[in-house]
Amino acid sequence: MLKNLSGLLAGILLLFISLPGGAQAAQATMLDRVLVVVNDDIITLGEFEAALNGMRKQLVSAGKEMPPEKLLKEKVLEQLVFEKLLQLHAVETGINVTDVMLDRAMENLAKKNNMSVPQVLAQLKEDGISEAVFKENLRNQLLVQRVIDRDVKGSVSVLDSEVDGILRNMSQAQPDRVYNVSHIQLPVSEEASPAEIENGVQKGRELRQRILAGNISFEEAARNYSVAGNAEDGGALGWKTVDKLPALFADALKEMNEGDISSPLVSPGGIFLLRLNQLKGDQNQQIVSQSRARHILLKATNKVDIQHAMTELEKIRQKVLAGEDFGILAAEISQDPGSAIKGGELGWLNKGDTVPEFEKAMDNLQVGEISQPIVSQFGVHLIQLEERREVDITEQKRRDAIRQQIGKRKVAEKYDQFLKQLKSRAYIDYRTPLDEI
Repeated sequence: MLKNLSGLLAGILLLFISLPGGAQAAQATMLDRVLVVVNDDIITLGEFEAALNGMRKQLVSAGKEMPPEKLLKEKVLEQLVFEKLLQLHAVETGINVTDVMLDRAMENLAKKNNMSVPQVLAQLKEDGISEAVFKENLRNQLLVQRVIDRDVKGSVSVLDSEVDGILRNMSQAQPDRVYNVSHIQLPVSEEASPAEIENGVQKGRELRQRILAGNISFEEAARNYSVAGNAEDGGALGWKTVDKLPALFADALKEMNEGDISSPLVSPGGIFLLRLNQLKGDQNQQIVSQSRARHILLKATNKVDIQHAMTELEKIRQKVLAGEDFGILAAEISQDPGSAIKGGELGWLNKGDTVPEFEKAMDNLQVGEISQPIVSQFGVHLIQLEERREVDITEQKRRDAIRQQIGKRKVAEKYDQFLKQLKSRAYIDYRTPLDEI
């Protein structure tokens, strides 16, 4: 049986596949007893039984407890009604699935199962499912998915402020945070009177306002006014875990976001201003290597064209080595329109951003070096490596994960609302009570 249908159908249950008898029932739709009328369409007993048996098999396969029979029947029938509503809505609003889209979906399904399309069809035939029935059901599922993509996912967005809010809560709740901190220490005597302390605090407030207004940088203020030993370094304390910070600092940092400057903090050692430069976890830090490169591409598909392109690019390589500008030549010659207009610039590239042949050649270059002509599926390339860097993408990964989490929740909520709206506008007639099925 097919191993991975869920990825292709994006969470929509293709239940009829799970049981050969279900496929036979689906083929006999016109002879089936009508269970539900949904607008101008119907749900038959055969469709329901196929879906019900398919759900039972899914629950057994997943090792989940079987719910009461009545509840299971209610859920399966509700799912069929919703799918029918989505399919009808797709047709009514001009969504369609072309033969090309259907063929592509078949190819993707086969690829996910490490099979060819003919092998998939042969396997389905063994399971008692005809090609026509399978394609019709697949087309319906694709219609449903296109509705969800357009009318549900397409209307959902996640604001940066929502991600920031989650991050703030995480920074307060998780003890494994690491802070990149700078500070300014203003002098105060251990025997200072309350009035003298208040005077020092006021000076701290005024200095903070000057920094926030852009009249002086934090680093310059530290060099000019701080009495701390790191004043000449602009007050930088570097990366510190909570246990390496004074309790006064740790408490203040819990309420701060990156870039914030604290109000004056008073301690026996002085009056302090803190700036939170960066915040991250001390675990799961992800450092990646990035390469900035540019290229010249000559498209070629056969041996003769490839050889000609390699000869031409070797001439270009010699011109660059002799002093001609790579960017100008790329703009004039490269057949990659997206990068040619930028002088061949590809920007910062992560591992996997380019095809293997290109990446391997680029990784073997020194900064400033130009490759020999390289053949890939796109043609022949000449590559110049401009720069390399190590980048900490921990924070971006964290933000992406949070954004995805918020997006999934919003999509689920929107999907539920959308289904309720469709149902409220539809004509639905349950012809047979579930306890009679």
